[in-house]
Amino acid sequence: MFGKGKRKELLTIASGIGLALSMPGFPFGPGVFVGLVPLLFGLDGRRSFLAGYLTGIVFFGLDFRWGLTLTRFSPLALPGVLLLVAYLALYLGAFGWGVDLARRRFGEGWTMLLFGPLLYAGLEVLRAHGPLGTSFSDLYLGLYRVPPLIQWASVVGPWGITAAVVFVNGAVYLWLRRRNATYLGAAAGMVGIMAAGLLLPVPTGGAPVRVAVISSTVPQEVKLDARNLLPLLSKYVSLGQEAAALHPDLIVYPESILPAYILQEKGLLERFSSLAERGGCSVLLGTGDLREGRIYNSVGLISPDGEVSGVYDMVHPVPFGEYIPGRRFLEWIGLGRLAASFLPVDLSRGEGFSPIGWIGTPICFESTFPAPARKLVSNGAELLVTVTNDAWFGRSSELPVHFAFAVFRAVENRRWLIQAANGGISGMVDPRGRIALQEMGEGVSRVEVHRESGRSPYNVLGEWPLYACFGLVALSILLKLRKG
Repeated sequence: MFGKGKRKELLTIASGIGLALSMPGFPFGPGVFVGLVPLLFGLDGRRSFLAGYLTGIVFFGLDFRWGLTLTRFSPLALPGVLLLVAYLALYLGAFGWGVDLARRRFGEGWTMLLFGPLLYAGLEVLRAHGPLGTSFSDLYLGLYRVPPLIQWASVVGPWGITAAVVFVNGAVYLWLRRRNATYLGAAAGMVGIMAAGLLLPVPTGGAPVRVAVISSTVPQEVKLDARNLLPLLSKYVSLGQEAAALHPDLIVYPESILPAYILQEKGLLERFSSLAERGGCSVLLGTGDLREGRIYNSVGLISPDGEVSGVYDMVHPVPFGEYIPGRRFLEWIGLGRLAASFLPVDLSRGEGFSPIGWIGTPICFESTFPAPARKLVSNGAELLVTVTNDAWFGRSSELPVHFAFAVFRAVENRRWLIQAANGGISGMVDPRGRIALQEMGEGVSRVEVHRESGRSPYNVLGEWPLYACFGLVALSILLKLRKG
């Protein structure tokens, strides 16, 4: 028989496994509604932080398994993933400590149904910021295939969905602990409120746009080798001609399609300009760009007359993939050569989230955060187009995780969203988060989207409604402390 301490450890481990199984890449998304319940039972006074931390180690360790695919490029990826998991687990440790402390001070009901949900959502907001900021493994992602339950993201944002999920976990915990059906009713009621989001208005009637989405499966090792420039150029021009034959208004290529600066090399640019002119359509493509001695990860739009009508530069590059956080400090302490061996040059950041005409183009990693898409729409984007290169991660679980973010960006901003991927999932999501196209492999898909100009409440207000809830909880804590 297991002792009490061992049983609680098993509960926290079970919670980590349950949460991981609820994330994209596994078919148990709705399990996110109960994934935290074992942890809530496993919290044990002075060791509550360690209980949450253990859950976090298991959860993030399993969910970030795709990071190990990077070891084929550098052995440093292994310790990097381990350190990232150890860092991210701190947030679940903080959740366990905070919930246990509030439960003992203010009672279980208030803690599980109000403080806990907002604490977890707040911690997800917090870990999305800073040089190691990431939104991977956020709980709301478990519901990306259940559009009826995520419509409120257009009002309260994705982290509001996380708060609702944690509320259900807390209510189920209270039901199991107290055997009081009222709490089961509260859990069902919250799910019902989430489903009522289907009644929220969605903009319709925007001008239709025919889009040809190009997908490719070029291995990253091939993309990185400049000797493959001509074969890759031939491949992508051929795919472009296949796309133009479908008579689209817009052709969309993935991120960084060639190991070259297309917009700066006349011969290469002419091939895509010719494609736009002959097809009578615009061409959107991802490319590296070199300007004034700086390298950018960019998207260029070529108009039907063959001219480059706009360029967007990535504002939020990938830490340790496109820039090294704290490189100058590492050089100062004598580790500059090690940093350079991992990544010789940092990419420069774009100046802001400005759409190219009416198209907002979050690039790859940027699409995993709510802010870039929201700012692009705020600045006039009527369609969101994510160009990405997921070939770094092989056939790992990173691919469905990345596409899951597309669903939420579409709902949050009530925009049609196109994703064009190399080595990943290309597709289309409508403003309700319904996946109308999801393709892996190489080829061309023709879809019809609509330009929408309205703005959702979340697009206008951002996280402020959530922050207001944080403030109310903080105020209630102060009042309770004052009365106590």
